[in-house]
Amino acid sequence: MIFGTLIIGFLILIYPFLDIKFTKPLKEKKDSYHRMKYFKFVIYSEWIVTSIILLYVLFNKAATFKDIGLSLPNEIQDKFIGMIIGFCVGLLFLVFILMRLPFYKKRLDRQVEEIDYLLPTNSVERKWSVFVAITAGICEEIIYRGFVIYFISSLPFSISIMPTLVISSIIFGFGHIYQGWKGFVLTTLIGFVLARAYSITGSLLFPIILHIIIDLRSFLSSKKIPKGNDVDVT
Repeated sequence: MIFGTLIIGFLILIYPFLDIKFTKPLKEKKDSYHRMKYFKFVIYSEWIVTSIILLYVLFNKAATFKDIGLSLPNEIQDKFIGMIIGFCVGLLFLVFILMRLPFYKKRLDRQVEEIDYLLPTNSVERKWSVFVAITAGICEEIIYRGFVIYFISSLPFSISIMPTLVISSIIFGFGHIYQGWKGFVLTTLIGFVLARAYSITGSLLFPIILHIIIDLRSFLSSKKIPKGNDVDVT
């Protein structure tokens, strides 16, 4: 309980403001140096928090990895295979067809205008942005869906599943408050969809994949990076 309270406290009272600290100069200057600095902060910090949670579960007899969603979906094998095939078909449609349509790309461009400072401007940044998307997909699902929902469900007083999902989604949205109130609302709604997928399947598998796709969407839909635009950002 103490460990969970500390993690929740960190996610609400500290982590969002660290994000603001790193994104403030990036918003002002929109330069490669601060963009790379933020990318590295996201990757290192989220893996550190995730590792701490995994170590806690590993050495805590009261919790298991399944309790935080690290297991296969609660479906019989045939149905699970069908879900995987259907999901892959939808993914291929999204990446190779829908995102190549001009009208959809324009819509995506409008959606990312408010976070354009995060978009890569050279090939080095683009490679790091992929690592950021993968990190966020894995780590944030383990942290905000797996652990936060487990913690809320383990409280001495009972909270039904729907309020639990809403609370976890709000905490997730607040973790993106650096994107402004619109970003907070949007990520809260996305968090609820991911939390609902987790509650239905009992696994973080699909939320992780969906999360990675959502984050990659902005980077994949950004304008083509000219050759020779790389700079030294180390």
